[in-house]
Amino acid sequence: MNAKNSRPTSKLLTLAGAALASIGIAALYFRHVLLILVGAAAAFRLLTTVISRLEGDRRGKLLRKDALAWLEELTMALKAGKSLANAVGELAEGIGEKHMGDYDASVRESWRQCLGLIRLRHPIGSVFRELAKGLGLPELLSLSGLIGSAVDTGANLPRMFIASAESLREQMAWAETMEAALASRRMEGALLAAAPAAYTAFLRLVTPDYMAPLYTGGGWFVALLVFALQLGGSAWFIHLLFHGGFGQAGLVLPGFQEEIALYLQAGLSLPEAWQRAAYSRMHQEAQVQGEADTNVGLLTAVARQLALGLPFARAITRLATDQRGDAEIKRLAVFMGQNYQLGGGSLATLLVIEAKESRQRYLLAQQTQDKKRETKVLFPMILLLLSALILTGAPALLSV
Repeated sequence: MNAKNSRPTSKLLTLAGAALASIGIAALYFRHVLLILVGAAAAFRLLTTVISRLEGDRRGKLLRKDALAWLEELTMALKAGKSLANAVGELAEGIGEKHMGDYDASVRESWRQCLGLIRLRHPIGSVFRELAKGLGLPELLSLSGLIGSAVDTGANLPRMFIASAESLREQMAWAETMEAALASRRMEGALLAAAPAAYTAFLRLVTPDYMAPLYTGGGWFVALLVFALQLGGSAWFIHLLFHGGFGQAGLVLPGFQEEIALYLQAGLSLPEAWQRAAYSRMHQEAQVQGEADTNVGLLTAVARQLALGLPFARAITRLATDQRGDAEIKRLAVFMGQNYQLGGGSLATLLVIEAKESRQRYLLAQQTQDKKRETKVLFPMILLLLSALILTGAPALLSV
């Protein structure tokens, strides 16, 4: 990512441009100053939302691409026999000092803080956690929990990191491909949402006499109706296109299962492993979001029941029947209950496999959701079409 020393100035210029464009859009519909100001405020809100979302898409795409390269570099360093702390330190030094032109200021600052923590000999799990928070990458946050658990349990840290990083690279590569396609559709959607204002400007420019009735007498009410339909349809359209994506929620259960597997391999019982993994997830979620999501809350509730002495079979049965849980957490409850009761001897291995499959199901579910979203955009399109029909025909009716 290219560094931008004039980032605050660029942002101010963007906001100034959006403000001028908003006033121009409102002036297409109204002549009264009050209506222009109100319309400009509404248009400005929509424009800035679109601009920030498009910028977020761009930054997220570049950051995910960089993260794939970072994981690959760390994996190669571990395979060469380096410790994880040394590998991360060398990578942080390279990003923070040697290649300043390749990354923006926030990325360099996150890695600079990471390097400082390593030099202060902080635990590598906490170092990764702070790095994930600074970069805003949920994939790295999930990995930080596994690193911390591996250190706590005395597991083979390089082997765990290599295996986990491979799964995350596959997930991030798939997510990057799907997000790139979604970002392209969002750009097209943003242009399409701007079409009504462009059409109005075209009519004002080409047929000013025909459009004149909209700005005299009671024509302002028709103009207000058209503006409301166009703005509402565009806002609805943008909401459908920009809502969703790949967030932290789909990574909670896979990371939780991999943490349990680490604790089981270290010799802990399943109830003990569940409690430690659940509290670890709760801590990570609280640091990033301020509060735990529904799945983390349900996992933690089971951990508290186990701490009070409730048998694991009963606690997991309650989880499976809890109406607040989604299909994935109920699937996990059934899976754990069956293997616990049957005494599955390779539960840790099965959990790692199930975690990988859970990530794949999540990505497929996101793909299905995107297809449904494409169907829903037909409804705001109807509003935009209705506004165009009114805008085209109303001046003729008003002039009668």
